[in-house]
Amino acid sequence: MQDGTLLAGKKGLDRVVKTATVLDAPDAVRWLRGEELALTSTYPLLQLRHRLDHFIRELVEYGASGLGLKLNRYMKRVPQKMIDCANALDFPIVVVPENVAWVEIITPVMSSYFEARAGKVIQPELFGGRLSQVSLVDSALQDLLGDLNTLLTNPVMVTSPMDGLILSAPSNPEPDMQDALALLEEDGWACEAIGANRAFTRRTGRRTSIVFTPYEQANGMTGMLVVVERNRKLSNEELDHLGYAKVLISLKVRQIRADQSAIFERQNELVLSLIDRSLGNQTHAALTARYSGMGKRLHARYVGIVVAFHDIDPIRLRGLSNALRVHFSKHGETITGVIANNRVVIMVPEDDERLCQPDIFREQIDTRLLTIGAQEVVWSAGISQVTAVEHFYRAYEQAVQALEHGRSTSNAGGVNLYDETGFYRLFSKGSMQPDVHRFVHEWLGTLIDHDKRHRVDLIDTFRIFLDSNGSYRETARVLNIHHNTVRYRISQITEMTGKKALQPKLRLHYHLALKLLPLVS
Repeated sequence: MQDGTLLAGKKGLDRVVKTATVLDAPDAVRWLRGEELALTSTYPLLQLRHRLDHFIRELVEYGASGLGLKLNRYMKRVPQKMIDCANALDFPIVVVPENVAWVEIITPVMSSYFEARAGKVIQPELFGGRLSQVSLVDSALQDLLGDLNTLLTNPVMVTSPMDGLILSAPSNPEPDMQDALALLEEDGWACEAIGANRAFTRRTGRRTSIVFTPYEQANGMTGMLVVVERNRKLSNEELDHLGYAKVLISLKVRQIRADQSAIFERQNELVLSLIDRSLGNQTHAALTARYSGMGKRLHARYVGIVVAFHDIDPIRLRGLSNALRVHFSKHGETITGVIANNRVVIMVPEDDERLCQPDIFREQIDTRLLTIGAQEVVWSAGISQVTAVEHFYRAYEQAVQALEHGRSTSNAGGVNLYDETGFYRLFSKGSMQPDVHRFVHEWLGTLIDHDKRHRVDLIDTFRIFLDSNGSYRETARVLNIHHNTVRYRISQITEMTGKKALQPKLRLHYHLALKLLPLVS
């Protein structure tokens, strides 16, 4: 920041900075963890124009050390009330040169902090003297794990659920390391606390033994350092080395996260722009050019997917959103963003049709949530039609509409296609509700009353039977019951409806009533 300008908060220049992060959304302040230099292109601040002084107070409340801004591209100047508030709170605001990449700030900040911490934790004999302060800054996390693996002569793993990281040394894990990972995630095995401060846990089972310790707990998720005691059990001296290594790994994961946040900030900026109907083509063109400048290719047409989590606290939401973004950033050429603090937006190129199939997308999300220990979380998603990138706001609106439709017609989360909501959009208008209720109860009232009284589901059997073109065996396959059970249920339905249910001329009415039933329910 040598060419930067201090705009406010001169008396707060002694604030400690332990890390740097990019604010990629207007409400990202609540995700800060303290002693961070917050950086922003000011694009997320456009929505806070009239309460930027409140924004500064929030930064101070959440423990930020200072704020770095890039002006001219979005905000041309900093409002005086924002400057006055920062001065009153001794909170530094620095104007960063526009041509400086975030990584050019983040990496030196992290490196300086590494060097400060390294002097306290590294001893000459650590890792046999192979790890110096310089290599701590410059080496990759995989290199640190490799040194630790050599020192301990046992396999080593690091898991970081929020960042989608499962790294190991050796880098090609053998079958017993998969057993070790399963052992880490399962309860009920024999455990004992070990080490000088009992900071480590040894767990035995699945034909192996592991020693593990958390190096970070953030956003409701825990990062773990794991040693598989394949060759021999660890000594107390080696546990001391492991304690030092835990600090270094925590620092390296922070660096990875800081680098990732700069990428996500650029993607969020793009997504926020594309879903804003009020922005002109020139702004879109400028953002497209900037995104291309990152070496990323924008496709001509995208499908929009919006994922929303239900009944979850903001801290947990931050971790889940970040984990999903990391996951999908590894999937083809998707672009992700977080909107309104509770929705993850995924831009999927038109040619990636497989991901846009509800069953496959549901499997992707559920598998990812399972790996981060969040399988109990309820979520919903909506998938839009294919839309030109310059009109992506339509895709976003379609995906939201599909999502909301799914929530209004189902108690549980699910994946809903916009293409399947057209029928419901036609009948969901308030003026039509009395007629819809009357029609459904005229054709299905007897079955609805029967299901309530006897706690059975003839309605669902009837719906699948009609969708299967009257095939008893296909209905039985879908419901996973015997086809004679289906025949019995259909005979009940025929009797209760006065044999109307199977009359070809009336079948359309029953189809329509079954389709409208979720609106009535």
